[in-house]
Amino acid sequence: MTTSESYLANLYAEDYQSHSFRPTYPGGYNNWSASAKPLLSRLLGLDNMASELEKHQPTVELKKPEQQSGYTRQVGYIETEPNIRLPFWLLRPLDCCGPFPLAITPHGHDQNGHDSYAGVYRDSDHRRQSLAMDRDVAVQAVQNGFLSIAPASRGLSFASNYVPDTYDRHGNRDCRSHFMHAILAGRTAVGERVWDMMRLIDWASNLPEVKSDSLLMMGNSGGGVITMYTAACDERISTAVASCSFSVIASKQGRIFHCDCCAIPGILRWGELYDVCGLIAPRRFLAVNGIKDQLHSEKDIKCSIDRVQRIYQFAGVPYNFQHRWGDEGHRFYKELMWPVVCREL
Repeated sequence: MTTSESYLANLYAEDYQSHSFRPTYPGGYNNWSASAKPLLSRLLGLDNMASELEKHQPTVELKKPEQQSGYTRQVGYIETEPNIRLPFWLLRPLDCCGPFPLAITPHGHDQNGHDSYAGVYRDSDHRRQSLAMDRDVAVQAVQNGFLSIAPASRGLSFASNYVPDTYDRHGNRDCRSHFMHAILAGRTAVGERVWDMMRLIDWASNLPEVKSDSLLMMGNSGGGVITMYTAACDERISTAVASCSFSVIASKQGRIFHCDCCAIPGILRWGELYDVCGLIAPRRFLAVNGIKDQLHSEKDIKCSIDRVQRIYQFAGVPYNFQHRWGDEGHRFYKELMWPVVCREL
């Protein structure tokens, strides 16, 4: 074992993780969940945001809807905190008046992510590339009977509020710049994205045509990271689907699987990503990975599968967690996802 491997083996030792789930946890799953969830919220910076933004009342502006094939689509804006005006697309089925299950579909590192998800394309090449990778997720949702929302992900889209890497101090990556500036104020970039999703849920779940007890969140890559953390923190999400983002935070060899902007300072003294996903129980969670996805390790994905299965078993709902392998790389796999989602909801 090299010096660096020895260092990392000690640094990431599970013995240091106060809330990595163990079958011997006093009081079992329920006690573990009740203890682990508030600490995760604090690590994400959500407690700081809640305190700072206690008096802020989010406002929503909707533009005129446009009719598409089988649904309407309209752009909206939600002010999730003062001067943070997050754009989103709202898609409603045309064939009935509801109530509809709700789908929220956050995107990952894609400057036009919420447009791609909503079937809004710059040109024919953008359309072709998006459809080839099943990226029109909000369109898929509305075609499956959901009222769907495709929000811009803060710090990951030109359409969202972010802090640009003006002086090239962060590898010329705006998302990393945004993360660094967030942590200086006791926040995290992931926490801000979770906050935005929760404020969208507040608004959308109160729409008269929405079934508030049937809420799906689904995202690919960075959108899958947002999905896992939001579902862990917000019990209103009844089904979570994470695509090409389910693995571990860091391997024992020191490989970090997600972008730096997804980092949560101190998270590996709390637990691992499989513990985050375990907090989704007893609600439904589907994870999908591409077998040829070079961003993640098959070995570490299988480790996470085993750990989440164990947590769901101890929660008494072993069948509410499922994993599927897609036969390609880093992309959506709609043929693997929607049959599971529609059967469950």
